[in-house]
Amino acid sequence: MAAVSAIFSGMAAVPRHDPADAASVEADLAAAERAGLKLAIKGRTVALLPVAGWIGISGTFPGNLYGVLLIGIFIALGLVHHGLITRGRERPWQRYAFLTLDVGLIGAAALFMPLSVGDEVPQIIIFRAYGMHFFFLVLAVAALSLSPGLVLWAGAVSIATLWAAFGWVVQGMERTVTWGDLPPGPTAEQYLAVFLDPDFIGLGSRGGESLFIALTAMILAVAVRRARSLVRDRAAAERQRQQVQRVFGRYVPQQVAEAILADEATLAAKTDTATVMFLDIEGFTTLSEQRSPAEVIAILNAFFDGVAEVVSRHGGVVIGFIGDGVVATFNLPVALPAAEAQALRAGHALLELVARQRFGGMTLAIRVGLATGPVAAGSVGGGGRQSYTVYGDTVNLAQRLEAKNKELGTRLLACEMTCAGAAASLREVGVVSVKGRQQPVRVFAPALPAT
Repeated sequence: MAAVSAIFSGMAAVPRHDPADAASVEADLAAAERAGLKLAIKGRTVALLPVAGWIGISGTFPGNLYGVLLIGIFIALGLVHHGLITRGRERPWQRYAFLTLDVGLIGAAALFMPLSVGDEVPQIIIFRAYGMHFFFLVLAVAALSLSPGLVLWAGAVSIATLWAAFGWVVQGMERTVTWGDLPPGPTAEQYLAVFLDPDFIGLGSRGGESLFIALTAMILAVAVRRARSLVRDRAAAERQRQQVQRVFGRYVPQQVAEAILADEATLAAKTDTATVMFLDIEGFTTLSEQRSPAEVIAILNAFFDGVAEVVSRHGGVVIGFIGDGVVATFNLPVALPAAEAQALRAGHALLELVARQRFGGMTLAIRVGLATGPVAAGSVGGGGRQSYTVYGDTVNLAQRLEAKNKELGTRLLACEMTCAGAAASLREVGVVSVKGRQQPVRVFAPALPAT
């Protein structure tokens, strides 16, 4: 005898390459980029304010004025950029433009800061003392955007600005001294003479700075790419979780859905003792022949909604809708204390539901079969789709008992094991033969007929 197989209708695995889901994930990633940029701008502003105050108080005029003015321009550009992001008016190219302006201001500081200490100091001395470590701050800010391209752009623009500023300073010098002017095996005096020469430009040092900026940019870009991938995977997983949560939420209690989603092993193949409910609409074939497909679907949808709500309220899980029938389990896939009693309560509640409520304008009658015993369950499928399936003799028995109601004139029949576990007040209907089973089965019905 073929085992009755029931599935989580509509609970197919979420397609991994669903265009709509991919677009949602990319939108989440873009939002993370914008949030990172806003955070970087805020952090930069907070850091620059005390620096501006320190320069204004401790510096000498007019150098302190130039320094405060430069920092003020930095802060103003950041606030403009922050405003564009907040109002949703920022375009991808604009973040590259603002970053280029930031780097350009750093280069300008290297060129014009000598004015703050007097023209008698060679500009190359200020350039050497100024230090190019400020470019690393730009790289750090770019990294917060989660954009590898922006990080690499920051590195490239920083190197280009470094050499442009350096070339501008050097081209105005009458003579230059480099490391190449050191004799072989120089003494300490010769080394200091070259290094402290007012016309020493440190060409090799600029090359080292460029190399470190480039390496830092590449390492940060790799790290950001990895972080971006992790953020994308997390966003995709969250989208999938939300979609599965919505699907599960139609058929199972919230706590059951959360338990299943928290541990995929919950849906792994296993055999456990459970109570299976099989219910069917009486005379549905005749009813459907007298109505249009749209009316039939409306009746079924209303009915299934009611059934799912009752089953879920009693801790059960709707496994599937088969035609006009419903299969539900209690104690699978999630453990349920007093599963037999809960299943019987759900059966009584369903009989009361159809007695008092109309579905799609129709009054329906149902038959319910309950059986308890070993049930095999697990996720099966192929082609990228999976369904949760229950099968075995207990499932077959629940279906046979549902059909036996018609023969015995009852609305709900439960096997002896279900009644023993529930300790409920039921009346014994008798010992009946069941198709596919050699031994007869003792069956029980509610003590009072449902009204």
